[in-house]
Amino acid sequence: MTHDMRNLLPELREIGFGTWDPLGLLSAWRHGEAVADEYDRYLLQAYSAALNGADAGSICTYLREAEIQMGLEAAGPDPGRKKAADQLLTLSGQAIAR
Repeated sequence: MTHDMRNLLPELREIGFGTWDPLGLLSAWRHGEAVADEYDRYLLQAYSAALNGADAGSICTYLREAEIQMGLEAAGPDPGRKKAADQLLTLSGQAIAR
């Protein structure tokens, strides 16, 4: 199974900035500021987890841990995090189906 990496990163960034965006960088990203790769490693890890069978709850936990690594304080459930997890699962499912 091969994944089209040319399309993967832009799709992950859409999820990262458009849905999850814990640092509030959407505007800077849309204006071309040098923040495009800010969430890449976290999203690639979460996507990899989704490909390997992680469920939405596990992905949400991983994203929350990533937020803590970014210096954000611990917080409870976040609808953006849950939606991002669901989108990552959908994206991984599409890759598996190819």
